[in-house]
Amino acid sequence: MRRVVRGFWGPRPESERELAARWSALLTRLRDIDPAVFGTWQEVPDATNTDALAARLRERNAGDDWSDRKGYAMALSTPAANPVKVSVSGTGGGVSEHLPMSVVLTITAPDDDGAALPYAEILRAVAETWDVDWGEVTQTELQLALEDDGREPGQACVGWAGYLSERRAALLTGAGAGAGADAALLAGAGKAPDVPGKAPGLPGKTEPTEHGGLLLDLSGAGGVEDLVAVNREVRATGALEALPRPMDRAKL
Repeated sequence: MRRVVRGFWGPRPESERELAARWSALLTRLRDIDPAVFGTWQEVPDATNTDALAARLRERNAGDDWSDRKGYAMALSTPAANPVKVSVSGTGGGVSEHLPMSVVLTITAPDDDGAALPYAEILRAVAETWDVDWGEVTQTELQLALEDDGREPGQACVGWAGYLSERRAALLTGAGAGAGADAALLAGAGKAPDVPGKAPGLPGKTEPTEHGGLLLDLSGAGGVEDLVAVNREVRATGALEALPRPMDRAKL
């Protein structure tokens, strides 16, 4: 099976050193989730070594005079001999009004090994270390089905897990519906909506995260058709709206 864990956000200027620290934090958290899968990366022997990651960033972006605008790219992969194969790529630190920043993990595994991975926790690691606007656990079949159902370019979506930043979470749980001032206060305070483990009308469970966001674990929601229906419900709340173009902020 092949699943993709993705996080997206808008312009946020960051130095190579700051980006290296985020990469180190992400790789360390992934290693803690499953050392056998995420413990070794071919390009960086020690994922906790911020200096090595900063050097990798400089090497990867050498000669690119636009990195400070479009972002600094990184790409890493686990050893080819591993039963579960992982590649991670991302771009951060850019200030472009038109190019979103992102981190993408692609996980390819035998069916039994892949199904056992805690994808919601993997998404949480991405969302919290990078302070993303929204994120998802998905696969090609689901993405195509969402497009057929009317998802527009740039719109957020959720898969077998989803992440919503604080303003999106407020819209989903009703804190932003008909109560704009309360929603703004909630988001400005950096607090997640007070939800008792489940968003209204949705399957699965929700958990608050750092930065005031909300993690949706929809691993038991069913198949692709069921997740398309969930996206339809979440989209109706406004929680999946695209960042306004041209983008002037990192999060909704």
